Amino acid sequence: MKLPRDEFGAKFRLYRDHLQREIGRFRDAASVLRQLNELQPQYLHELNVATAFFRTVEDALFTTIILWADKLFDEEGERGLFDFLTFIEYNRDWMTVTELQRRKVYSDDHWMLRPENRGAPITAKTIEEDRQRIRDLAALKSIKLRRDKFLSHFDRDYFFDRQKLQREAPIKWEELAQAGDVMTTMMNNYSSDFDGNLYAAEALGIDDLTRLLYAARKGRG
Repeated sequence: MKLPRDEFGAKFRLYRDHLQREIGRFRDAASVLRQLNELQPQYLHELNVATAFFRTVEDALFTTIILWADKLFDEEGERGLFDFLTFIEYNRDWMTVTELQRRKVYSDDHWMLRPENRGAPITAKTIEEDRQRIRDLAALKSIKLRRDKFLSHFDRDYFFDRQKLQREAPIKWEELAQAGDVMTTMMNNYSSDFDGNLYAAEALGIDDLTRLLYAARKGRG
């Protein structure tokens, strides 16, 4: 549904900020879990000092990754990226360069208004291309299967055969990173067209785990 200009602006800011927060939650969880996995050979002794703690953290992070990705990418969801794209589609008249200039009170020669500094205009076609970018993500099949057959309820076949789950729904770091990149790039593109604001892909201090394990090693040394 198309909204009045001011109502659209208020909803866009609210929707953008909340989506960015949830995308950040997904990306941070994926990053920390990957670090735990990749640092294990190097810091095996330090991790084994608190085995139960780190195993619980790993399980919690993995569950967060699957559930948050499923919510963000659910094509039928009431919120998430597909719903956001529909919101933009109905209100794309408020996402033009003219609206950006009005919203930010830019002068006519402002660098943000130059065609070479901007992407393609937002159209129904470009929005559908963004939908297809999500549908094409390699991680989606595994995420959906794990959510439907294990996290939402215990499917008999997968509950008793955990290797079947690993075989049919592998989770690959590169595919999770690609999913995070697609979300961040997409949101930044629309955010830039709205008011020029961009969001960082990762939170500050995301490498704290390495420093923590290194400090533990120095402490026992």
